[in-house]
Amino acid sequence: MMRYRRLGRTGLVVSEVGLGGGGIGRVWGETTEEEIAETIALALREGINFFDVAPSYGDGQAEENLGRALAASGDYRDRALVATKVSLAEGDLDDIAGAAERSLTRSLELLRRDHVDLFQLHNGIAAERGRFRRSVTPQDVLGAGRALAALERLREAGLTRFIGITGLGEASAVRQTLSEGDFDTVQVYYNLLNPSAARPLPSGSTLHDHGQLLELAERLGIGVIGIRSHAGGALSGPLDREVAGDSLVALDAQRSERLAFLTEDGAAPLSQIATRYVLEQRAVASVIPGVKNRAELADAVAAMELPPLSVEQRARLEGELERDFGLREAQERLL
Repeated sequence: MMRYRRLGRTGLVVSEVGLGGGGIGRVWGETTEEEIAETIALALREGINFFDVAPSYGDGQAEENLGRALAASGDYRDRALVATKVSLAEGDLDDIAGAAERSLTRSLELLRRDHVDLFQLHNGIAAERGRFRRSVTPQDVLGAGRALAALERLREAGLTRFIGITGLGEASAVRQTLSEGDFDTVQVYYNLLNPSAARPLPSGSTLHDHGQLLELAERLGIGVIGIRSHAGGALSGPLDREVAGDSLVALDAQRSERLAFLTEDGAAPLSQIATRYVLEQRAVASVIPGVKNRAELADAVAAMELPPLSVEQRARLEGELERDFGLREAQERLL
C-alpha cells in the first residue's frame, strides 16, 4: 500500500515513491509509447500522485506522454500533482523572466493543464557560470529580476502553485541559494554510492560533495524530492543502455559491484534496496526513480516494504565509502 509524506511547507501530501520523467522521456533507455502509457496508468492505480517531468526529458516527450496519459485517466487526473522545470541557456540570462514564461507556457500545452503544482529551476548552481553544464550563479538566481523573481512572478500569475530548484552544483553555492532564497522545494541527489547530502564524505574522498542539503532543507522547511536514487541506472542491475566509458554512470556501475553483500542470502535486489535507502531519510518526501516500464515501477513500489539496512550492512557500506567504492574520481564531473 502506498504511503505518503508532507512536502515541506507546501502542505502537499505526496506519495513516498513518485514517478520521475526521465524514463518516460526515454532518457534512461528505450521503451514504447504503449509501455509508457501503461506505466503511468499503473502508477496511478498504485497510489502514486507525484509526477516530475522536464522539457529536456526527450525534448518534451516526457511532458507530452504524461499529459496524454493523465488526460485519459478519468478521475485520477485531478489527483495527480505535476512538477516540471525550466533550464536556462546562456542566452536566456539576459531575459530570464521571458525564458521562464515561454518554457512554462510550452510545458502546460504539452501537459494539457492550465497550471502545474511545482515549477523548478533545472540549472546547476556554482560560484561561476559554466562551472558545470548550464550552471548559473547564486546571483543569477537571487538577484533583482533574476530566476527567483521570474518563478515568483509565474506563481503570482497562477501558472504554478509552488517553486523550487534542483540542488546540484557546488555545495556552497547551492546552500547559499537555499538559505537566501524563498524556495518551496529542492531536488536532492542522494543514493547508496553518494550519501553526502546527509553527511560529510570521508576525508580524502574524491566523490562529489552534495553539501548535507537534507539537514539544511529540513531546518528551513523546504520540501525535499530525492533524485538519482539509482545513480542513472547503475544501482538497477546490469546497465540496459550504452553509456560513455568515462561517464559517472559507467563509473558508478563499476562501484556498484562492491555492494553485492547487500543482496546476499536471498535479499531483495539492489534496485529495491536503493529505493528503500533513500526513504530512510525522514527529510525526503518523495523519491522519484525515472522508470520507463511497468516492471521498474513495480520494483520501486515494492521497495517501500523492505526493512532498513542492518548495523552490519551499514558498517560494510561505510568501509566501501571510505575507499570511494574502489574507484576514485580523476576529476569532478557533471552530475
